[in-house]
Amino acid sequence: KNLLEQVKDGGELRVLTRNAATTYYIGPHGPTGPEYDLVQAFADHLGVSVKLVVEDNLQDILNKVTNGDAHIAAAGLTVTDERQKFVRFTPPYQNITQQVVYRQGNGKPRSIDDLADGFLEVLANSSHAERLLELQQDYPELSWMETDEMSSGELMTLVVEELIDYTVADSNDVALMRRYHPEVRVAFNISKHQELAWAM
Repeated sequence: KNLLEQVKDGGELRVLTRNAATTYYIGPHGPTGPEYDLVQAFADHLGVSVKLVVEDNLQDILNKVTNGDAHIAAAGLTVTDERQKFVRFTPPYQNITQQVVYRQGNGKPRSIDDLADGFLEVLANSSHAERLLELQQDYPELSWMETDEMSSGELMTLVVEELIDYTVADSNDVALMRRYHPEVRVAFNISKHQELAWAM
């Protein structure tokens, strides 16, 4: 049986997601978020229920989909060449760019070279870390720390609180963050348009 038949027979769509305003979160009226709404509509279309598993570590999300622990990952995942070696992606549902974020008033970095003067931290196993590795080939001075303990939003909060100088975040996350923290500023983009999609 193919995956679709297995899901329909089992009556349940097992979905990995992560807790973020751009994906899934518990709002005043229960579960919500763009990914959640899409998943729920897809499950309704198939006539099955959704079993959501929240996982914050990106590598764990990708590993679990690869191992068949879930049918799909709907977790704000960027389609990258590296990831396509392990998972299949659905058609994209949104385009984003990767942006270097700094705090207003703290001196805007104008280029990759300027990042060497500050402390840059990004999500481990993220498309951001992948992109920085590519850039490092042309900018050997470029260095950063990676964390799997935090979300993209939490890293931007560290920038606001001046605990780190810079992070890299997806443009949709940055736009949302700026509603609550207008001092979050975009220095420049480090990617062309990239696609967000579900992974299987």
